[in-house]
Amino acid sequence: MDRDTAVRLGQQAIKLKNKRLIDAVLKLQQERGVQPENPVAELPLIAVTCSTGWECYAVVQELTLTRKFRVRALYRTEGTKAAKRLETLLAETEKTHPGLLTLHPGVDMFSEEKLTEAFKDASGVVLYVTANESRAGKIDNHGNDPVGGRPVVMRQVMAMIGAIKANPSVKHAVTLTFPVDKVRGLAADGPEAPWWIQQRLRVPAFLRGQGITTTCLHRPAYYYGMHRVDYTDTAEIRGSSKLATNMIGENNMPGIMEEHFMVNWVDVRDVGKWVGTIFEYPEVFGNEDFSIASCALTGAQRVDVAEKVSKHGTKFAFKRFPPLLVKFLSLVTKEVIYPLRYQQWYNDKANGYDFACDEDLADLDRIHPRWTFEKKLVDWGIDEIKPGQK
Repeated sequence: MDRDTAVRLGQQAIKLKNKRLIDAVLKLQQERGVQPENPVAELPLIAVTCSTGWECYAVVQELTLTRKFRVRALYRTEGTKAAKRLETLLAETEKTHPGLLTLHPGVDMFSEEKLTEAFKDASGVVLYVTANESRAGKIDNHGNDPVGGRPVVMRQVMAMIGAIKANPSVKHAVTLTFPVDKVRGLAADGPEAPWWIQQRLRVPAFLRGQGITTTCLHRPAYYYGMHRVDYTDTAEIRGSSKLATNMIGENNMPGIMEEHFMVNWVDVRDVGKWVGTIFEYPEVFGNEDFSIASCALTGAQRVDVAEKVSKHGTKFAFKRFPPLLVKFLSLVTKEVIYPLRYQQWYNDKANGYDFACDEDLADLDRIHPRWTFEKKLVDWGIDEIKPGQK
């Protein structure tokens, strides 16, 4: 089988499954009708790991906004800017819904004991398994299975499994990971995927094999503004170079793929919304793999979108980061490692994205209107850029 056929069939299967799941949710919504808001003390408790990270912070925030769950935000270190962001969210939540959100610092993802304490009385858990450089892992996930890499991932997984089994109240786990690999093992020329992607794609099946009801939420590897720590603090970025900031400007729509290569993007708020729906409808999503994205656009299409949202007739042009320059920069700075590895994985035909075009995502809009690229450009203020503006 050639790569394009494998991708096309994989995308068709994902879209059919999504339609089935979304139809089932809409049917249940119609049957249940409008539900009254229950007292906070009666709401099911969801524990979210790695809550100071920008994706899991968004999950915490969106879960609290539903008013259908109590949320326990788990994280390791107090006193950081990310922890203070959670404290701000807690203060805001306490004004209207006291007890809806609680913070639980000091969680070591390698400690079954700490996780057992953190999962106490929870009915659901959001499990984020990382192999990034961090205080917890202290490994580099961008090489070819660095020393201790796979064991570090599995130590976290085994601690999670032990903690879940020690808490019978936990009925449902949700994992967040990369798009499904639709090429490797099917297409003749599909090269090996990076080890950390392989490892995290295996985790949901491993959890299910231990008797844990697990929904795997597959979202794109590309976040809107992926170098920013999160959407709530645009001054805080992951690096000091221009690559760490939003570089969209007149006659400049940057990208790491070639101009007509389809890329799926996601806003972390969309991830949070779907996590809430998964927990609200466990009879639909239990032990299912579910794929989402906020948009599916080529570089050329992103240029068109930018010009359509511009209030001043500003023109944009796609500008690709030269691959050789990115490779050279990766030798001296880690700021470009993530884009480089994803560029290699997708451009070398090791995988295909979940959605072939933006129209494929219409079923998702039936429940949660997506945070589209148009919305994101307005969010960033790109629509206000005037011709000749510096």
